[in-house]
Amino acid sequence: MNNPDKKTIDKVIEGTATKEQAREVAKWFSTTVEGQSYLSELISLDAHRLETEDFSKLIPTNIHSKDMYDEIMRRIAVKHIRNTWMKVAAILIPLFLIAGLAYYANTQVDLFGGSEYTEIYVPKGERQHIIFQDGSEAYLNSDTRLKYPTKFGIKNRKVSLNGEGYFKISKNKKRPFIVQMENTNVTVLGTMFNTKAYNEDNEMRILLDEGSIVFNVPQNNYKLIPGQQAIYDKKSGKCTIYSLSKPADESAWRNDVIVFKDTPLSDVLKTLNRKFNVEFEVKNTQSIAYSYTLTTSQASLEKVISELEKIAPVRFTIHQNKVDVFLK
Repeated sequence: MNNPDKKTIDKVIEGTATKEQAREVAKWFSTTVEGQSYLSELISLDAHRLETEDFSKLIPTNIHSKDMYDEIMRRIAVKHIRNTWMKVAAILIPLFLIAGLAYYANTQVDLFGGSEYTEIYVPKGERQHIIFQDGSEAYLNSDTRLKYPTKFGIKNRKVSLNGEGYFKISKNKKRPFIVQMENTNVTVLGTMFNTKAYNEDNEMRILLDEGSIVFNVPQNNYKLIPGQQAIYDKKSGKCTIYSLSKPADESAWRNDVIVFKDTPLSDVLKTLNRKFNVEFEVKNTQSIAYSYTLTTSQASLEKVISELEKIAPVRFTIHQNKVDVFLK
């Protein structure tokens, strides 16, 4: 900060400064070596003047006025009190400033570890967009839970995910953003990525769109570059890294687009169950053997099913909130 000039300092001491000037000088006194040294010299000089000043010169020899004597003694007392309070202020101002700064900082970050948590659940058939207090964003897909603190910690910004989310993280090298998923996590500084990690699924899929991330699993750490996807098998602990030709397909759900790439019917049904909140009952286990490759922006279950039926000899019959699946 810039050092205040002597004119401003004198105004503060005399009590004629503005509030802004007083705050500036008080901050300079309490947070800088120069300010503390200046204040110390000022206090010492004032104390010296109090001790050495010859007040007898102020009293004429030929006048013995009690009123004049009382006035002089009052001025001495006022000056003594002012010097005492200056010494006290030199101690208290830094403490008040530190306490104030700590209070302000704690309103922005969780300094003392007492932050409350918020948990969001996005029901099947819905999606949600949230903005965190640091400006980072998360787009949450259907049937997803996200738990996050009302104030991020001073060392990191940590959330817990069960489901699928697309994150746009505000860059902060000193406070990494961490997405916790069961016994794994993604650590980022500032980036955009898609995470699919439903607890009931056997796999986790992490795709990086922009920036850099580290995918931390119990056995290893994997640093991804844009366009790469990590697929982690939770049972075997194996993690495979792929470079995708169309990485945007992995987060197409944000635009209400469904993308299947050689996807087994069992996974197709999971996706449709979450998107449309409808249960599927497989009548013929042989139908599970089929896989689907399809990109569609159809908004209704009936139209999506119609497109699926063009790909394989599997048929679907809708009964309100239930769909029977069988071979033709």
